[in-house]
Amino acid sequence: MIIVLPTKTSGEKSFISENFGRANYFYVYDTEKKLGEVYVNENLDNPHGVGIKTAEFVLKHKADVLITPRIGGKSQEILIDKVKMYQATDKIVKENIESFLNGELKELF
Repeated sequence: MIIVLPTKTSGEKSFISENFGRANYFYVYDTEKKLGEVYVNENLDNPHGVGIKTAEFVLKHKADVLITPRIGGKSQEILIDKVKMYQATDKIVKENIESFLNGELKELF
């Protein structure tokens, strides 16, 4: 299973970004390999369409799950039937992943 989380800084000890499309980084975690990779948000400085491009990033990485505090309407429309979305906590990436795997996170939609 692939899990994507928008983050403020890089790594599993980063806090979750409050803004999905304008996150500085994305942490992509593979539960089978137990490995995470950090990606810089290349769309961060685009003036328009950031949420759509970010949703496309999630799909490109074949994510099964997105953990984020909230998501905009256009991103939601793109992801709604393809990726399960869960409400992030105010904890770090590693703890959000553990909470998800333990069934403790609430579905966004």
